[in-house]
Amino acid sequence: MSRKIIPPLDLMFFLTESAESPKHVGAVQVFELPPNAPDNYLLDLVDAFKKAPVIAPFNYHPYFPRFGMPQWEEDEEIEMDYHVRHSALPKPGNNEQLMQVVQRLHSSLMDRKRPGWICQVIEGREGNRFAVYSKIHPASLDGMSGVKRMYGSLSTSPRDKKVVPTWSYEEEKKSSGEKSTRRKPDPLKTIQKQFDGLTGAYDFFTKMGLQWMHMRDSKAQIPFTAKRTRMNRPIEWDTRSTAVCTLPLDRVKAVGKAQGCTVNEVVLAVIGAALQDYLEQHHENPEAPLVALCPMSVRSAGDDTASTQVSAVHVRLGEPGAGIIERLKQVVDSSHASKNEVEDLTPEAMIDYAVIIFALWEVLQRTRIDRILAPSYNVLVSNVPGPGDEDMYLCGSRMVASYPISTLLPGVNLNATVLSHGNSLDFGLLGDKHALPDLEIVVQRMVVRFEELETAALGKKRPKARAGRKKPAARRPAARRPAARRKAGAAKPKTAATRKKAGAKSRARA
Repeated sequence: MSRKIIPPLDLMFFLTESAESPKHVGAVQVFELPPNAPDNYLLDLVDAFKKAPVIAPFNYHPYFPRFGMPQWEEDEEIEMDYHVRHSALPKPGNNEQLMQVVQRLHSSLMDRKRPGWICQVIEGREGNRFAVYSKIHPASLDGMSGVKRMYGSLSTSPRDKKVVPTWSYEEEKKSSGEKSTRRKPDPLKTIQKQFDGLTGAYDFFTKMGLQWMHMRDSKAQIPFTAKRTRMNRPIEWDTRSTAVCTLPLDRVKAVGKAQGCTVNEVVLAVIGAALQDYLEQHHENPEAPLVALCPMSVRSAGDDTASTQVSAVHVRLGEPGAGIIERLKQVVDSSHASKNEVEDLTPEAMIDYAVIIFALWEVLQRTRIDRILAPSYNVLVSNVPGPGDEDMYLCGSRMVASYPISTLLPGVNLNATVLSHGNSLDFGLLGDKHALPDLEIVVQRMVVRFEELETAALGKKRPKARAGRKKPAARRPAARRPAARRKAGAAKPKTAATRKKAGAKSRARA
């Protein structure tokens, strides 16, 4: 039986997990059935899922010995009926019903005696569609690595009927003529890196502490200085609220290019404006900018290991009364200032910083000291790059949406995650239903605020999309090349001109 030590950041997810705050992350992929799909199509798909091999890290569960360090233990007999499930929506099978099912599935803790992942095929979605909901514990697989496997398991050809689920996918092996960039780790160098990482994290906290005491001048946002809002209420229930929407990637990029900023900065400005509107509707008027915690990958190029390799920076989302263009400029300034503070840190220092900041807030929450301190941030916003511009297929079914559903961290009731694919930016919002029962208002305001930003940035208006409607992507002729399994991380041809050009589309429902 194979075992290996659980790294500190991965272990942190287990140590801070509770019934009120499960740490797993997930995604809802919506697929359009192929023409003339047989009646047993989904039954055969589920059966293929269950028969597919399970490879690392999907075949490991946590083991907590009485003495010694927690370890990953290989599961030699995986019960696939537990991990792969099949259900159906009642008629009419609309998006509201789908998300109601998802938020129930996403609320419960995962069984630690089994590998930390579940996949549920949900049939009966209107429009000849079905959904695949997946969730996995972040200790098993971080977001970047998970997305690579999720999209890599899909094909770029509708003719490819081979089923390679996420838990079976691995990147193509290098040919014998190619030199591998991986080297066997040197234990002494590993220890030295960890020591340097802790030292770097300590130095960084020292700088933040001096800034907090006004003994150092910096424009970077520091932890534990955000203003408290309803997004910072204690998580009281294991019940979750969800909302989803889609923005057109090409138009978001056009705004970023016109304003000299990144897609992520445009996203942060839109979310900040929408949350400001939401709070005002609930008669809350924060006098200071909302603050987002933005995870950032510190994974080196070519590293496809499953361990979590992320850190985070704090970014202000603009002054409460700022116009949409001015808000974007403020977001850009704050983002640059925060990134400048960490640009000299090693990946190990960045990871250690994340471990310390999350552990500290967990301690503060459990001792209820967080009730008298300023929150570290108001919303967690993650932007995960997708596979590129090509259509993606599962056994001939075209993927039309991929909504991320993440987790809630201590002291914060709201998580907004973004996944890109084709010409779509798919947003998935997760909140504590006690504090945020009406998240659909937020995504509705995101659509409105983006259109406002686009008009101000580009000087033109576009027709507004009708809520709840989505123009299907244009069908391309069947490829005349062999079916291709997506190779994660490979360069993709640009075909966005043939894609859907519809306006911003809301998929917002609780």
